[in-house]
Amino acid sequence: MYSISSGIRFGDHYRNVPEERILDAVHLSGWVYENDKPHAREHSRQAINHCIEMGLGVRHTQGTRLFDPVEVLNFIKWMDLKGHDTFWADQYVATGRRLVEDLASLDDGKAFKIDLRRTFHIHKAVRRTRLRMPLPLASDHLTEIEVSPFADIAECIQFGISPGRLEALLVTRDAGDLTIGATLSFNASRQHVSPGGTLCAEETELYLRPREGLIVVSERVHALAHSLMPAKQEALKTVRVFWNYILNELICGAIHYDQVRVDAPCDWVLEAGWFDCQLGAALLATLCRASGIPARLVGGHLLYKLAPTIHYWAEVWLDGQGWMPVDFLGWDLSRGGRDAGWRDRFFGSLDHRMTTQVMPLTFTGAIGLAVPKDFIVLQTARNSGVEIALLGADGTPCYTDHITVEE
Repeated sequence: MYSISSGIRFGDHYRNVPEERILDAVHLSGWVYENDKPHAREHSRQAINHCIEMGLGVRHTQGTRLFDPVEVLNFIKWMDLKGHDTFWADQYVATGRRLVEDLASLDDGKAFKIDLRRTFHIHKAVRRTRLRMPLPLASDHLTEIEVSPFADIAECIQFGISPGRLEALLVTRDAGDLTIGATLSFNASRQHVSPGGTLCAEETELYLRPREGLIVVSERVHALAHSLMPAKQEALKTVRVFWNYILNELICGAIHYDQVRVDAPCDWVLEAGWFDCQLGAALLATLCRASGIPARLVGGHLLYKLAPTIHYWAEVWLDGQGWMPVDFLGWDLSRGGRDAGWRDRFFGSLDHRMTTQVMPLTFTGAIGLAVPKDFIVLQTARNSGVEIALLGADGTPCYTDHITVEE
């Protein structure tokens, strides 16, 4: 029996997702290219049973096994890292690499068509609120953007489109589901160091602020930054040191955000030993700011046709060059940093992306409904696309995104 981390707490409070939905999530991550779905599903079930034998938590109710998707994903990875099972490497890592390679085969400036819709699960009557969902941001890497918004009910009387955001004004609505969305088209290019010479004083101050959302330069992070790079070096060398530290010392997985310290999110990452894409990017940006290197958090969507999803990465400023992207997706692609050929795949360059947020100036903002503090995210394949459901830990749905990608 094994415990994957003393830093992340698990328990029946989070174990509310039925086994069949967990298997749907495993299928998306590990078998999205697999046509033999019954065989794939049985293989996934066997992998989960092996995890249970080794200590994965499960709750039984009315003949149904219930799981915590955060715990399941992290345990599958932990089993591989400890040499007990190769399911993660054989299915998750192999599938991720194939998705990346397929997208890399497309031309720069490739035209994409996206259908993105968000269904809000309203549990009690609401009056006059603005519902929000993300939209693409124009940049050197995302051009020719066209947005055609829609809603499925008449209560949304007004649409507002602004950089990175679609808003629909809802006047009144009883309990039930409500969907807004948009058909998007744009040309996307791979991202490298953005052209630029210098930041003005106001921009430098902005991207060096010690506190901004998940970026909090605590005493612990400040001390870590200076222990890793005690003498001032050129920015690129310093960023590389921080990059290697995160890859070597921490594990990329799923997170229960209700456990993350609001006052010092990156301290929690260092204590728990785990990060997700958002917290990993925030930690890198925080270490950079602690060392006097401007850095920021960026969000958007990966555009893998069979498995598009929400994602976060960081950008750091290199004087005389511009913003350099850094993405810890390479942790998974390299099996935890162990495969040198994949480890640095997204250090300094990215594949085609749909950027929707560049913090702190451009962001989607509150969705318009209350998000549970103890939320979980479940991603499954649905209707030629991907369904990304945000649920309370008890399984109550808050909202569900559905995204499809056409090239």
